[in-house]
Amino acid sequence: MKKPLSLSQFATDLTPQQEFERTASYTKDPTAYLQKILGSETFDKRKVLLCLPEKIDKDIYGGGEHKAHFQQHVAKLLGKDHGLFFITGVQAQLAAMEVHCDRAGNNRVAWHITSHLESFEENAYDVLYGLERRLLGNDENENPTVEEIKEVLSLSEDQRPAAMVLEIPSRELGCKTYSFADLEAISSACREAGVKLHCDGARIWEIEPYYQETAGKTFADIGKLFDTVYVSFYKGLRGPAGAMLVCNDDSFISEAKKWQRRAGGTAFTLFYEVIDCERGYNENIGTFDAKWKKMTEIVDAIIPATASYKSRNGNPIISFLPEKPTCCQIRTIFQGYTADELVSARDRVVEKSNVMVFDRLWPKKPLDDDERRQSREWMVVQALLETETKVFVDAYVALCEELVAGGR
Repeated sequence: MKKPLSLSQFATDLTPQQEFERTASYTKDPTAYLQKILGSETFDKRKVLLCLPEKIDKDIYGGGEHKAHFQQHVAKLLGKDHGLFFITGVQAQLAAMEVHCDRAGNNRVAWHITSHLESFEENAYDVLYGLERRLLGNDENENPTVEEIKEVLSLSEDQRPAAMVLEIPSRELGCKTYSFADLEAISSACREAGVKLHCDGARIWEIEPYYQETAGKTFADIGKLFDTVYVSFYKGLRGPAGAMLVCNDDSFISEAKKWQRRAGGTAFTLFYEVIDCERGYNENIGTFDAKWKKMTEIVDAIIPATASYKSRNGNPIISFLPEKPTCCQIRTIFQGYTADELVSARDRVVEKSNVMVFDRLWPKKPLDDDERRQSREWMVVQALLETETKVFVDAYVALCEELVAGGR
């Protein structure tokens, strides 16, 4: 049987050899490669967004014309003057926090409990960098409100953080995000309080269409509200690894370079990662509005189709966080069944249809009233634009039927 179609597809199915061949083809002639991959009409429409290098060379310990050109292009897109490529976002964001704190003579930082710096970095902010963090907000399932942020900003100077991190959008919350007006209010309040505002923009590429549609705002409009912005290249843009830190202050970048070296991030060369991140950026920038619309169509179809299937606790088996997608990524919530039951039902659907409804499950704590965990799956529409919405609906209905039948 051929490999199942995954409905939560994140990475490509290319082999390492195919990925190297793709990068080599791009390196020979980026413009010709993109015209072929995108098509001449799409290439022309997106040309203003594309980063088309005049020269591709190897960076040596962070130098190199090609790397500098890529950094400048991404910084300008985000409304900034300077950029610095990092191999990981962990290094990029901690470097930003450290420089902000050094300059303020204050080692306090603030972010939400769901922040990547809090949950996925083994307390590096404390163990390696000696930073003291304060958690923002009073609800782990919601972004901190403007009022909650202003409360922290109104603390006395000996309690106030030097820098604050907002994740735009919030991955752990299904890509919930702020209205642009709220972002403006937060940005203004931070400047008045003398607190630097940093954007965890790992998925900023995905959320920009939301701000375009709801407020007519661009990447640059978003970026200008923050003192520093971090972006990722391996997630939505599908590079191999890589991140970038952008800001308006060249001396800030110089200081960040020192922390990059201290963290072991200044490799002899990162030419492959830089080149392939640029390729991924060029192939995927400008695609996220269509992917968002596709996700919205999928969610709007799944909800009524599965509404009649109830779990043991009487709630719908399938729901989404947030209820309406803000971008092409969302959390699917499965209620009333254990992870083992969900996986078994998923596998039976695969056997019958060769479609895999979900990949990994993240259990939500605390336990539900019926002592069964609420489990979440990260659903991503990337290479699935050509997959009919009916395929999603049929697979989710089949999963519900397997769960209900298995529970009898």
